[in-house]
Amino acid sequence: MRNTSGCGGNGGGAGAVAPLMGDAQPARPVDGSGRTGLGERATGMAVAVGVVSAGVLFFALDLVLVNAEGPLGSHPGVGLVVALAVSAVVAAAVALTALAVARRSVWALVALLAGLAAVVVVAFPTRIDTHESFRPQPNERSSCTGLTFRYYPPETSDGSSVDYCVGVESPLPVG
Repeated sequence: MRNTSGCGGNGGGAGAVAPLMGDAQPARPVDGSGRTGLGERATGMAVAVGVVSAGVLFFALDLVLVNAEGPLGSHPGVGLVVALAVSAVVAAAVALTALAVARRSVWALVALLAGLAAVVVVAFPTRIDTHESFRPQPNERSSCTGLTFRYYPPETSDGSSVDYCVGVESPLPVG
């Protein structure tokens, strides 16, 4: 068979093609800037990271702001709106950061996700003590190295207040 492509080599292709030698691997595709990353999948990954961070942040802020003993006191509606707004803004910033990082490098995205997971483990409020109503007898289960705050359900006349830790908690001995 005669080569009519004018390129020589492997036949009807658009250009010359050389075989791979030994253990050589073909080059990975790169975007226009020369960076290797997730390409088109970066947007989906960034949206997923943003949605998860919005949910986690909202649940954490909800405990602090929709709280009779919190900074907004007996205004749970205002606390809910503020928690939603702050969660949306921070989630958008995290998603944009994840998008930029994912386009640059997969390993940088893995490092970013590991860092976010570490922040969630340390900074998400954890229950360390419960105070039963009418009998203020604390039954601490853990001590806290960090910030503590007390949660009492808004618009409730008889409920249990709960102490939460934002930081590192360590279990107390039983007894």
